[in-house]
Amino acid sequence: MPTVKITSEVSTEQLLHSVANLPANDLEAFVAKVLTLRAKLKAPSIPTTEVQLLTHINQGLPAQEQKRWTQLEQKRQEETLTPEEHQELLKLNDQLEQLNVVRMQALTKLAFIRQISITTLMQNLGIRTPDYA
Repeated sequence: MPTVKITSEVSTEQLLHSVANLPANDLEAFVAKVLTLRAKLKAPSIPTTEVQLLTHINQGLPAQEQKRWTQLEQKRQEETLTPEEHQELLKLNDQLEQLNVVRMQALTKLAFIRQISITTLMQNLGIRTPDYA
């Protein structure tokens, strides 16, 4: 990565002028680092425990499995599932159920940490209750 020569005191304009001379790839990398720095300065710091809980709350099936579940669920509603597909759907439903258990445990712990109700936490995070619940 090329270096930019600066003095100990440099104005914003001088810095921008130096950055403007960077090759396109280096400029992109620089901008990404500046945006990361800005995000760290603006965003409140979230404790590691909360980050882990939020990760569990937001975890779903991998994209391929979610797509397959949607296909199988549609076939179930159309009553065209084969016995093998039915077993596959049951297996995926078990995985979804386990993910939901982990999700509810994480929601409960995070609500306790933040000292708010689960309902309030879900509203704060933009999580809706399923229509069937």
